[in-house]
Amino acid sequence: MRLRSSETANVVRPAVAPGAEAPSQRQLLGKLLSLSPEAHRQIEHRQAETGVLFGEAAVELGFATEEQVRRAIELQQGFTVLPEGDERVDPLVVAAFAPDDPIAVTARDIRAIVTRDVRPDGSPLQGIAMIGIDDETLHTTVLTANLAVACAQAGYSTLLVDGGISAPRQHGLFRLPNRTGLSTLLSSGGRVEAIAQTTAIPGLSLLSAGPSVPNASELFDRQRLANTLDPLRDHYGLVIFDAGPASATQLEACFGLDAAIIVARRNRSDARALRNAAAVLQEHATPVLGSILID
Repeated sequence: MRLRSSETANVVRPAVAPGAEAPSQRQLLGKLLSLSPEAHRQIEHRQAETGVLFGEAAVELGFATEEQVRRAIELQQGFTVLPEGDERVDPLVVAAFAPDDPIAVTARDIRAIVTRDVRPDGSPLQGIAMIGIDDETLHTTVLTANLAVACAQAGYSTLLVDGGISAPRQHGLFRLPNRTGLSTLLSSGGRVEAIAQTTAIPGLSLLSAGPSVPNASELFDRQRLANTLDPLRDHYGLVIFDAGPASATQLEACFGLDAAIIVARRNRSDARALRNAAAVLQEHATPVLGSILID
């Protein structure tokens, strides 16, 4: 499965930190921060010209801010990659195992899009919905899982929320039970922190879909999900919501979140459906950051 983002060409990628001058360290930081080969080449050329450190050159060339460079130093040792065959995470979540895989790279590109944008009040985006155009939800689910891993690998305390109450899948990818979850929270109340489960990825928690309920379509009305997640802003840096296919119910589930990204399939998704989904989301205060095209 190859993934293309309509936004990735415009992503400003952060650079590598000062003091990480060994080639192997630079390569690892480049993967962690979605550094493009061209950006890497320009930064090294600047180093050769001026003798400054890699991170300093990155700031001078506009590939990173000083804060991003500082964060890169702090996170250098936090890039967790599981050994191949680790059964705690499904192999489809390739970002957990293979940072060079195209899906993992695309997940980091999406992460860069998410983390560069801000809310109208200037605060960072935190509640992000990933929603697919087609009934086949596996592609959106897998991409969302990889995005959540990429966010956690970058040091963001991340909560992945499975919105597929009628067809839960995220708990299977992270090999966790689904006895309680989002349906429990929205129908019976409680605290997210008490229901969310830790995953094998440091910094990543999962709020699974939970058991099926007869009134699933009613659980998402009146921006109930956004209102439930809003108090978590001090607890999680990012909340990634796997909304599944863009039915009326799943679109309504996204209302009031900070932003959404639409996932479409090349030569299969209806362009009118994509435009309609974007219009509905934006009409209900959920800006659309862009769309991801999957082959």
